[in-house]
Amino acid sequence: MLLRILHSVFAGLLFTASLARADFLPPNDLWKEDGLLRGATLTEKDFNEVIDLAESVIGDIVSSNFGATLKVNRLWTDSTVNANAIQYGNDWEVNMYGGLARRPEITRDGFGLVLCHEIGHHLGGYPFSSSWAANEGSADYFTTIACPRIIWKEQLKTNASFRKIVEATPKSLCDRVWKTEVDQNLCYRVTMGGKSLADLLSALGGTKASWSTPDTSKVSVTNNAHPAGQCRLDTYLAGALCAKDFDTAVIPAKDLGSKRNTKDGELNAVASSCTQYENFELGFRPTCWFKPFLTTTK
Repeated sequence: MLLRILHSVFAGLLFTASLARADFLPPNDLWKEDGLLRGATLTEKDFNEVIDLAESVIGDIVSSNFGATLKVNRLWTDSTVNANAIQYGNDWEVNMYGGLARRPEITRDGFGLVLCHEIGHHLGGYPFSSSWAANEGSADYFTTIACPRIIWKEQLKTNASFRKIVEATPKSLCDRVWKTEVDQNLCYRVTMGGKSLADLLSALGGTKASWSTPDTSKVSVTNNAHPAGQCRLDTYLAGALCAKDFDTAVIPAKDLGSKRNTKDGELNAVASSCTQYENFELGFRPTCWFKPFLTTTK
């Protein structure tokens, strides 16, 4: 209990210093179940290996393109079921907790995508929830449109193993967009990791997210907070199906200042996203959290 109190105080100080802390999940009490879990598939070795790869590869991108340092704090003994991102100037940090990694819903790839989500708060860009942080939907989109294509693209054998186990709906959609087996295999893997996260969200919110029940709702304004589980699964799928390369040398719209969340920001972000504005049939940000400014074809 003392550890959790000290952690809460420390987290509060971090929040004050950075003016914003971006969490993967809403506040929850799933940490209470940590000592009871028996079905966890991730070991501390897995935890560290996943972080090692992302921190190394994306850390080089952050350093070379933005002059900043990416640091992932490895809080294996902390039962918190969450992850968060914090920025202080050129120090870009991510906190990853053992309580999240030990959840039975979380696969090794699911854990990797949570890390991608938190990195996405730093790099994902438009739309923003603060002066530096991509909002929750944008971080989810970055999670699958950009991050796995950076850290998993060379893992051809592992990616190919998902061809036999991917579910029918995401497989058919991946095959519709991607024409080579290499690209299809990576798409399959990404969607399976996304489903792991949706299963965790179901445990938190008491609702189920399924490939067969996409959220067709339309928000009147962009939602910067955590979307519902189904909406987040739809966003993971959208990123996996966007046949565009995310430019990791640019944080979309960040340099536009007060205009970053305007139509100008959306235009700036078009280069690294799929949009209906450009007549993409798949891969665009779902309207269950995103309200586009660009509604007509160029």
